[in-house]
Amino acid sequence: MTGRIIVGILSLVCVSIFGLLSAITGLQIVEHVNNKLPPGSHFGELGWHWLKTQRLHREYGRLYPGGQLLRKVRILWGLGIMSLVISAWGFGIFLT
Repeated sequence: MTGRIIVGILSLVCVSIFGLLSAITGLQIVEHVNNKLPPGSHFGELGWHWLKTQRLHREYGRLYPGGQLLRKVRILWGLGIMSLVISAWGFGIFLT
């Protein structure tokens, strides 16, 4: 096994870890926002799509102006994407 494949495997593991941490942080955001919203306008845990996520992020920013969870989610997403690119390099996706 070459070093490049080992880097690809380790990076793929990191993609999974960063994705899991991002999902857990997203659920923490939902919990924080739902604690401050009236019961009729709570966010459900299932059925996520881009617009619902954007609405949640806007609400979190409005309710918690100094909150760090959005920053944490963005950092985790960035690290996950970077790990995915490194993994693709390790498995030779970018070779011509």
